[in-house]
Amino acid sequence: MPELIPRPDLLSAKRVLAVQPHPDDNEIGAGATIARLAAQGTVIRYVTVTDGRLGTADPAISQDALAARRHGEAERAAAILGVQEHRHLGRRDLLDTALPGLREAILEEVAAFRPDFVLTCDPWLPYEAHPDHRNVGLAVSEAVSFLGFPHVPGAPQEAPPQPMVAFYGTARPNAQIPGGPYWERKWQAIAAHETQFAEHFLPLMRAFFEARAVGEDGFFEAFKVLHPIYLHFNPGAVDA
Repeated sequence: MPELIPRPDLLSAKRVLAVQPHPDDNEIGAGATIARLAAQGTVIRYVTVTDGRLGTADPAISQDALAARRHGEAERAAAILGVQEHRHLGRRDLLDTALPGLREAILEEVAAFRPDFVLTCDPWLPYEAHPDHRNVGLAVSEAVSFLGFPHVPGAPQEAPPQPMVAFYGTARPNAQIPGGPYWERKWQAIAAHETQFAEHFLPLMRAFFEARAVGEDGFFEAFKVLHPIYLHFNPGAVDA
């Protein structure tokens, strides 16, 4: 199958829709690549699905206050990477990403923005405990698959071309994008999420990630990049 369907080149993207479950996931999984794409002129739109209101170990902060702070952090982080547009769907963290309507909402985002790539977390990551990551990744995959079916709720009557998909946080990567000069910008953007990453914790977190992402050309980000034909009834997707 790979010889019949060439692997899409993420760096060739002209329009990228980056869909993240929480306000910091795009930066963690793909911050350097997003910065690189933005620098080369790719139009990038973020879609943040949840408000991240439960992402704290501090019982003193209210959920509403945390959600408001995380909204601002997400905007600052995206700006550091050069992201031009940011949409917040405002779903409550952890509680309702599995409810009906998520696939439809993402279908509408894909149809409106008409990306040639959609970027999101890999819902098939083994041992992934967070339902938001599983549900958002699956909803994105379903939206891409059903884009051309006008009777599916949320699908357009006249579908744009199906976008390619690039999953970050994957256990089966088939592409490595060198971070190069954008690696530092990735960590600047991550540091903007002050409610999530205390200043003393960031060096430990960075060391963990860099130990797993160093190659001959320096640090890289890993993706599972797929043509949408692999997203339905295709065992070859595992090895694509």
